[in-house]
Amino acid sequence: MKYDFLIKGGQVFDSEKGIFSVQDLYVSGGRVAAAPLGNEEIKGNTVIDAAGKYVVPGLIDEHLHLDLYGSMIGVNGDLMCIPNGITSACDGGTCGASNFRQFYNSNIVRYEASTYSYLNVQTFGNKSLCIHEEDHDPKDFRPDLIESTFAKYPEVLRGLKVRMCLGTLGNEQGIAPLVRAKEISEDLKAKGYHCPLVVHYDNLPDNVKVADLFNVLGKGDIVAHVFQVKRETIFDTDGKIKNAVLKARERGVLMDDCHGRVHWSFPSLCKAVKNGFYPDVISSDAVRISEYVRPGFSLLFAMTVQSAAGMSLDNILKAVTINPAKALGIEDKAGIIKEGYPADIAILDIQDSDMQLSDNYGNFVKGNKLFIPLLTMKAGRVAFRQIFF
Repeated sequence: MKYDFLIKGGQVFDSEKGIFSVQDLYVSGGRVAAAPLGNEEIKGNTVIDAAGKYVVPGLIDEHLHLDLYGSMIGVNGDLMCIPNGITSACDGGTCGASNFRQFYNSNIVRYEASTYSYLNVQTFGNKSLCIHEEDHDPKDFRPDLIESTFAKYPEVLRGLKVRMCLGTLGNEQGIAPLVRAKEISEDLKAKGYHCPLVVHYDNLPDNVKVADLFNVLGKGDIVAHVFQVKRETIFDTDGKIKNAVLKARERGVLMDDCHGRVHWSFPSLCKAVKNGFYPDVISSDAVRISEYVRPGFSLLFAMTVQSAAGMSLDNILKAVTINPAKALGIEDKAGIIKEGYPADIAILDIQDSDMQLSDNYGNFVKGNKLFIPLLTMKAGRVAFRQIFF
């Protein structure tokens, strides 16, 4: 067999087992290949010396905003993904049925990372930088247009997004938009589409309680911004996780850090760690005004923050590889390094660090690890590499 690359001697992460082992990886024809049977040597520029470095599945940023040209909030996926070790990404529901096609044609098809998307339940999508956020009156939801959009883009669309916050609900809608969105989601799943309900959870109005929100959700649904700090949070007054949240996790509801800037604080993250309550998924929630700007910055920075808050390395790496792959229904092609799978691979230097980190609310902690991208391989092609590596 002709090998395109040998990644030699790295600490290879098994995302299913959560363990590292020193081994060589062979890449041929864009896929992870079996090791040669003989003792033939691979020489030249195709050998990548990864000794002392961490070789992990290409990272997955499960929730960020990628509509660069059609909205005011989207980042440039080619700048935010490949240079940060991200080989698969999912837009967090920027667009609705009326404007998804332009997003697909102008952005998704040209990004190098495999790009997926949630579809906003509101026909016109996310307007989070406007004075008035999108209307979430369930009478205005269009399940016919939502279904026809899923039918046209079944491999790309990975869920239905609803935003539960004061800005979209006002004081009138209550829990009704979530209930209606859940009905639409379940109908699409019954028709064979991968369609969990993805819930933006933020400052809830007085007539929607955290328990109300979590009680609607079921297996595979995703709560974004689970550690948010505005109004009612997931914590009781004694600092414990609310029972409805724990019951939701038992049912298989997934908890997404969905980092951003304003949706977390160090006290919130550290309180969750104290409860042994870790996110299933870490995502960047990057938007145009936060890309490479602390405390949002990037997915790697979100990983650094979670490490400082007390999350273990194996759980952090699972939360950006196999866990989001399963959440998105792409675990047959992403989130794992395995023979025959696409060679989507990131090589990282994970360095000890006491760098001081801050949140958006004036809290500071001392960091412990930095995640430094060295090389990104997408489908067997070296798409990014540091000059010193």
